[in-house]
Amino acid sequence: MYQHYSQQGSELDKERPGHAVAILRFKGNSPGVHIVDVNTDYQRLWGGSREDWLGVAPIIVQQEAANRQIFDQLHDALNPLINDAESFFEGIGGLEVNRRHDGSRRYVEWRITAMGVRHNDAITLVLTQRDVTEQKEKEAQLKRLATTDMLTGLVNRSQFDTVLKSEINRQNRYARPLSLIMLDIDYFKQINDNYGHDVGDQVLVELADLLRRNLRKADCCARWGGEEFMLLAPETSLEQAVRLAEKVRGAIKSTDFPVEGWVTASFGVVEVLSNESVKSVMKRVDNALYLAKEEGRDQVSTGGLLPSVKQA
Repeated sequence: MYQHYSQQGSELDKERPGHAVAILRFKGNSPGVHIVDVNTDYQRLWGGSREDWLGVAPIIVQQEAANRQIFDQLHDALNPLINDAESFFEGIGGLEVNRRHDGSRRYVEWRITAMGVRHNDAITLVLTQRDVTEQKEKEAQLKRLATTDMLTGLVNRSQFDTVLKSEINRQNRYARPLSLIMLDIDYFKQINDNYGHDVGDQVLVELADLLRRNLRKADCCARWGGEEFMLLAPETSLEQAVRLAEKVRGAIKSTDFPVEGWVTASFGVVEVLSNESVKSVMKRVDNALYLAKEEGRDQVSTGGLLPSVKQA
């Protein structure tokens, strides 16, 4: 009856390549849902031959517990239809994420809909499944490109703006400490002038790696532009942020960059005030950084709220 779904190169396969299709039968007076036909893509997706699948329960998702939950959901939706001719099944669907043997992720999009009219208390269903892993990976790649600085791999300025606004809103709601650190590599123009932009880029990349190693998982680190970087530290008071900035400052100074002598950086540190705007906190952290530069560089400044920190 449903032979056209399983024929190699059928019209269905031509119109919807890569769609696994299984025809299912549901009867109100018997438990479970069983397969009455599958197409070749269903066999490719889950293995086995058409004959192996006839009369058995379908695999909707790979995880058994999730599969059982879907069957329960399906029964709850279909049982009223058996006794009520006016009822309508809108279908159910979802997206499963599972792991392949090599550890990579596979995304399978699935949907179950009713096919035709009911007959003898039986409902015919169509299960369609599509491997959308490539699509999801492309979407993730596009998101990375849109939110990541291409040179350093850190968050870019646009994405940092989004994170900063979100964290400030959270801080305003819950009154939790939130601090912002802005750092600038000292005399970076001289590095570019003396060693070339390739070496300058290498310094930026190595500094980005250093920041990643020295920050906590909750912290957000971004390349703000040129040789400037931003660090957003949730659940962090001004005093704690100063200690974090000083830790990073010391790590930078003790790192062997591909230039002669030391590479140092200056830091501005502020704690976000209650109901403070993004514009206000950005201005304050920029002023704090400016003060660190004015006072001799290679130091941490809070814009006068705490004594500037400079150590050997």
